[in-house]
Amino acid sequence: MRPAVELRDISKTFIERSWRTLLLRRPPVRTEALRGVTVSLEHGEIFGLLGPNGAGKTTLIKILATLILPDGGSGTVCGYDLRSQSSRVRHKIGLVNSSERSFYWRLTGRQNLKFFAMLYNLSGRRKNKRVDELLELTGLEEKADIPFMKYSDGQKQRLAIARALLPDPEILLMDEPTKSLDPIAAAGFINLTINELAFKKGKTVLWCTHNLKEAEEVCTRLAVIHRGRIIASGDFQHLRSLIGRESLYHMSVDNCPVERLREIGINPVRRVHNNGHLEFELTAHKQEIPLFIRALVEMGINVHACREKPVELNRVFERLVGKC
Repeated sequence: MRPAVELRDISKTFIERSWRTLLLRRPPVRTEALRGVTVSLEHGEIFGLLGPNGAGKTTLIKILATLILPDGGSGTVCGYDLRSQSSRVRHKIGLVNSSERSFYWRLTGRQNLKFFAMLYNLSGRRKNKRVDELLELTGLEEKADIPFMKYSDGQKQRLAIARALLPDPEILLMDEPTKSLDPIAAAGFINLTINELAFKKGKTVLWCTHNLKEAEEVCTRLAVIHRGRIIASGDFQHLRSLIGRESLYHMSVDNCPVERLREIGINPVRRVHNNGHLEFELTAHKQEIPLFIRALVEMGINVHACREKPVELNRVFERLVGKC
């Protein structure tokens, strides 16, 4: 089966012209937003696009939504070509845009959805049924007849999802969807995406964010984009392996001077004394840990616990970006 989304060598450069360009004959400012981006999304997965502000995430979203055309490269969405079959692509894509300017403030949530439903050629009973289904799916039944201007940020975001789902698209594009939400609203939005949209409805979701913790919670795979390039992609285990073979371990031993640990090559960090034990973290290769434990026991220092800690995603991100 072909991937739900497949992009090859996508590039995009924006040319900015101003009055200085015309009057003073200065060259226009060229900004390379995307440089040779290649990425694919499988059906039914939540794929993360992780990168700092200005990395090119929104530009890639706009290309997939057929709002702008790439300068180079090729891409397909559900088998349809981004350039020559853009009208078919639009029927497969749902763009979750929570911008308040894109809704009508004085209309209720239900009225907004009915208006946008007509743009998708939904009418009559079919339109009303679809709107009611989406209000129920997003938990907005009780707020359906309240003006949009009175919605909370979380409710506005849920209405944005309902609007994106009107044509029942296979692909959902979400550009930093939780950036204006409080923790409770963000948790509800994430739960809706994972359990309802991806798991039950089988939607493919492209989740663009610069929130590392959120990406690890939501996504099954991700790509790291920096300065318009994909610098790494894969699952979290693969990304962690890219920064080296050393792992982080947490150990608890008998209380002892730190100098004794250093004698056998242990360089403890984040040391803390707890109930007569010395607890610390160290970075080491996996094969070194049995040797350290044996050396500690031979020195008369009992080892009470030793466990491997997963490398935090923010450390992976910092190392990958720092190499570029």
